[in-house]
Amino acid sequence: MKFIKTNSILFALVLFGIGMSFSSCSTKRNTAMARGYHNLTSHYNVYWNGKQNLIAGADYLRQNAKDNYAKILPVFNYGGKKLAAQMSSRMKLTIKKAAMAIQNHSMVFGRKERIRWVRESYLMMGQAFFYKHDFTGARRVFDFIQKKYNFSPIHYFGTLWLAKTYIETKQFGKAEAALNLLSSQQNKKDFPKEVKNRLPLVYANLYLAEKNPSAAYPFLEKSIDVTHDKDLLSRVYFIMGQINRVEGHLKQAGSYFTKVIKRNPPFQMDFEARLNLAKSYNAANGDGKYIVKTLEKMARKNQYQIYRDQIYFALAEVAEKNNNDSLMVHYLRLSVSNSKDNNYQKSTASLKLAEDYFKHGNYVPAEAYYDTAVQFLPKDYPHYAQIKNKSLVLSQLVINLQSISTQDSLQRLARMDTTQLYALIDKKIAAFRAALVKKEKMAEAAATGNNIPGQLPGNNTNMYPGGAGKSGEWYFYNKTALAQGYNNFLRKWGPRKLEDLWFLSDKNTTMVNAGIAEEGNTPTGKLTSKTRNKKHLPTGPETREYYLKGLPRTEKQFQLSDSLIVNSYSKLGFLYLEELNDTTDALKTYLDFQVKYPDNQFRLQNWYHLYKIYSGLGKTGKATYYKDLILDSYPASLYAKVLNDPDYYKKLESKHNEAEKLYGRTYQAFERGQYYRVIAYANRAQEKYPDDTTIAPRFMYLRALSLGKVNVPDTLYKTLVQLITKYPHSPLVNRAQAIIKMLQLDYGIGISAKERAALLAAQKRKKGLGDYVYNSKAQQFVLLLANRRNVNIRALETRLSDFNQKYFRQNPLQINSLTLDNNDNLLLIRQFVNQQNAMVYYKSLAKDPYVFSGILKKNYQLFVISKENYPLFYKEKNVKVYQRFFNEYYQK
Repeated sequence: MKFIKTNSILFALVLFGIGMSFSSCSTKRNTAMARGYHNLTSHYNVYWNGKQNLIAGADYLRQNAKDNYAKILPVFNYGGKKLAAQMSSRMKLTIKKAAMAIQNHSMVFGRKERIRWVRESYLMMGQAFFYKHDFTGARRVFDFIQKKYNFSPIHYFGTLWLAKTYIETKQFGKAEAALNLLSSQQNKKDFPKEVKNRLPLVYANLYLAEKNPSAAYPFLEKSIDVTHDKDLLSRVYFIMGQINRVEGHLKQAGSYFTKVIKRNPPFQMDFEARLNLAKSYNAANGDGKYIVKTLEKMARKNQYQIYRDQIYFALAEVAEKNNNDSLMVHYLRLSVSNSKDNNYQKSTASLKLAEDYFKHGNYVPAEAYYDTAVQFLPKDYPHYAQIKNKSLVLSQLVINLQSISTQDSLQRLARMDTTQLYALIDKKIAAFRAALVKKEKMAEAAATGNNIPGQLPGNNTNMYPGGAGKSGEWYFYNKTALAQGYNNFLRKWGPRKLEDLWFLSDKNTTMVNAGIAEEGNTPTGKLTSKTRNKKHLPTGPETREYYLKGLPRTEKQFQLSDSLIVNSYSKLGFLYLEELNDTTDALKTYLDFQVKYPDNQFRLQNWYHLYKIYSGLGKTGKATYYKDLILDSYPASLYAKVLNDPDYYKKLESKHNEAEKLYGRTYQAFERGQYYRVIAYANRAQEKYPDDTTIAPRFMYLRALSLGKVNVPDTLYKTLVQLITKYPHSPLVNRAQAIIKMLQLDYGIGISAKERAALLAAQKRKKGLGDYVYNSKAQQFVLLLANRRNVNIRALETRLSDFNQKYFRQNPLQINSLTLDNNDNLLLIRQFVNQQNAMVYYKSLAKDPYVFSGILKKNYQLFVISKENYPLFYKEKNVKVYQRFFNEYYQK
């Protein structure tokens, strides 16, 4: 005992760095203690190796965790699952080292762990679990430290890390409770300074995670004086700048971002600080020239190349604050065109640009940028649904605008004199050929290294992103045009594989017929002179036929073109007026429509819309003109009724409410089986509310069902046919058609016997029921299929015979045992007068415990089959098909 005590003291002294001399000990005891010291040193090395591994992992995490600067940063960024997976092996090694130190070196006296390294190994283990995102494991370890080592200052660290774990798992209430507990213990003598200094930062991180930056701000301020980590303090300043900018305190935000820049932070944070400094610019009390100059200088430097989209967006925000709208648009377009991998930035710039175009009524470019924004915006973006809806509306608007423009152009060309038309086409061909020659020369110059510096092939003076929409711009640098073109392609062609002749479905046949097949692929295996000549004929934009093929020539083609324009005008006016609330463009569209096509089929609606627009503008004379047109030309129309009686809709609604109450009583009577009362109510409704197309079909449907209950099925069939004829668009049509089909199949009403047989056969094929014929009155057999490998067939046959003798002695039933296939035997019980008798036997047998005792259900199957269907079943031996037939006709 004395040795153990002395040895324990030695261990404790060494662990706490005190050390001691062995000179007073005996040789034997010195040797023992020396061994203990050696083991102790070995265990310390295990702990220290694990600690170094943990520190290296934390450094790796700090260097590789990516921040989303579009949002307010968290105080601590512990990375995502992918980064945690990369660190997993390193952290597992740390956990292993900690476990070794704990297992080999734990010394508990008086229910207290006396070895500091063991306690610290537990903390190290919890941190390793935390860094590899095993938060359940981390929580258990930190909770253990907090409760088990409450006599040691290390339990404060356990509580702090427990709070961090709760924050990461979004258990904010528990995190705050843990932090409040630490806060109440700060004045204790053993409270560690490191925990005290970290407490405000963890509080701030908690409130930022809860999306409450205002609550986090005071703790960030407190942390400034106690944070000695250079990079962490820069991060604190940056977050404070972000919060101030969000809350509108731009001057204060700018001062914090300036502090960040002066601290020489990492490149990414330095760039973001400069960017946010620009965004914090206030036109009322700031000098924008310096900021613009700084940002433009950054945009020109190669080191900021991947950030140009964000730089241009910041410049756009400065231009917006300076009320320079055209410059803002310029920079936004540069931001979109320079955005390569940052989808969030691309969508944000596209959205801002789209909203500006929309605000000024430039709907075509607005549609293109809204479409781009919707493609890249996350689904949880604020007002995403409204943005997407606006994009869809504008897409429809652009389609109709393009339709009108295209058809107008085609008709104008078609009506031109042939000489003029050919002259115009020849100019197009010459321009196309000149462009080809120019392209070839530029390609040669590029190949020889003689291309003009800073200029891409094509000799385009406006190829760089940001010139979208200007003359001379190359299409493929216009991201908006590309996005719009891609969407139009998908609408027309759908998804296509990138390959030669992608637009053809049967490439081999078409290639041969078109005379463009490769040598050896012609029908004869050789290129004939005719094929060879055809192969080298010019096609595409180099021929007149290319431009003539889309022009309307016949009267029928002109009529079709007119109908496309008329429909597009009608949709366009509605979109302007009802969807975009743009009365200016709606008025212009409706007036142009009436001038070009005065007798169009939509003129009644157009006149009413013009009446509404002019009434809203206070132009009474013009509003009255269109009102009189409607009343004179369409006196019985719904529009005329509304114009004559402003309360028409209110009266209509009142009448509809009366009909709904009557329908409620009618339906209640139907549920109670009072079918004659239902018929009486429905007849009254048809007399009182014939024009209510919403509720009239419902009354008619209940009337039809009630007639079917009190009369012959033919009456039900006839009434349902009338319902479908009178109200073809009613939601009840599908139900009515289903009942009609059932009546046709079950009773042969409305169709011939041949048609009924064809319908039954088609229905069975559709359901996979084979060629079996259902006849409930035919003689029936009962089939018992049993797996011969798992069932004793003879014993089963004996028990089945006993069952028949006991319960069905009065029926002269026979049992035949047959081989069905390689696996199953078939016991055939025959015969029954009809389906009803067979099903009584089937249900009794299926429930009998004696017959199937000791047999698993998966080893046998039981069916009823008609005498006519049995030969087909035995021939095909397809049990699954007959199972479906049996379930469809017998089980139901």
